[in-house]
Amino acid sequence: MERSCGILSGCDAMGVLKGVAVHKALLKKGFITEPGKQKHIRYQFCDGEKRSSVRTHLSHNGQELSDSLQQLMASQIHLSKAEFLAMVSCTVNHEDLVKKYTDFGLLKK
Repeated sequence: MERSCGILSGCDAMGVLKGVAVHKALLKKGFITEPGKQKHIRYQFCDGEKRSSVRTHLSHNGQELSDSLQQLMASQIHLSKAEFLAMVSCTVNHEDLVKKYTDFGLLKK
């Protein structure tokens, strides 16, 4: 069985992800939270000291992410919905994202 850090433990049978699972996955994959008191938690993808233009946000209330919110977040971070779900389930790692974002010109070498 594959290791799970989100999908199996953070998703119900209807495909609704828990906000906490997505938050943990984003932090584990190289996203940092932007400081400041804001309406939503804002994330930016970084590779060491290199910051990218890849950003998304998540509500503070830990709400579940419906299918449409999952699609929206996926598009904000330049992933397909399948890639986004793979990222949350730990089958896409930080290095995979670095390569993808570098190839797309969203992260400088």
